[in-house]
Amino acid sequence: MLIDTHTNLMWYPDHLSDEFVEFAWAAKKAKMKNSADVYFAGSETEEQNAFDSTPEALLEATKNCTKAIVFGIKAPFCGINCDQELIAQFAKEHSDRFVAWCSVDPNDVDCVDQLTHYVQNLGMKGLKVSPIYQNWNPQDPKHLPLFKKAEELNIPINIHQGTSFVRSGPLKYSNPIQLEDIAVACPDLRMIISHMGHPWETECVVLIRKHPNLYSNVSALHYRPLRHYQAFMTALEYGVEDKLIYGSDFPSATPEQVISGLNKVNQVVEGTAFPKFPQEVIDRIIYENWKQVLSLQELGLETATT
Repeated sequence: MLIDTHTNLMWYPDHLSDEFVEFAWAAKKAKMKNSADVYFAGSETEEQNAFDSTPEALLEATKNCTKAIVFGIKAPFCGINCDQELIAQFAKEHSDRFVAWCSVDPNDVDCVDQLTHYVQNLGMKGLKVSPIYQNWNPQDPKHLPLFKKAEELNIPINIHQGTSFVRSGPLKYSNPIQLEDIAVACPDLRMIISHMGHPWETECVVLIRKHPNLYSNVSALHYRPLRHYQAFMTALEYGVEDKLIYGSDFPSATPEQVISGLNKVNQVVEGTAFPKFPQEVIDRIIYENWKQVLSLQELGLETATT
């Protein structure tokens, strides 16, 4: 089964600001210089080539996936403000293919109530947050009630911890090491760190090694071939390669483009004495490792496999 654990549903101008799209398009063009495995919408309007993921585009991109997790971050601080009810409804209409996760802004005084509503009333199955996009400090204990509630609800979370192209995003909050206080306070909370926390992949590796319920997804790594190779070899050397989880981050790339990029991880060291990242480990990242974090029931697959 191919489970895409990281797709977005948002588009310009309904959910994305002019400034966000400007920087997103510049970042995408830089990625396209390094890799052919980057999604390009092909629109005559530049803004819609940046980070547009419409329902039609997402359905087409994920047509070969068994299931895909879909979310849209609520981050007005940096120019993203996704409609959570729209995401819940989309997943409901396509429940054979999608599972909706919600997003709340930890700065909102009622964020705990919002999370409870999305999970209990709208049936959303996980939480997406991001310090750099939402401007909050992961080490500030005032945010712990939100994560305690997620732990109580027994839902997994996806947290974008790492850099971004958005000019307003605070890098000071984005190193994966800053998640340790949450991991200690919420030991049963399943956390998937997006993009191996790039460019702090090593910090991400040592963090997920320490904490049993911390994992990382590998989306948005293959665009930078040397960093990609180094990140994967670091995970292998620290013995956490089986805690790496597949995701596409569409519309950054399609699922097929990410798989293609993962299978090219060793190209940068071809013809050298550097060790190769094992193909069987790549295959487990793509097809198997999600099983450590997500249940068939959470993906709505329990009846399909019995």
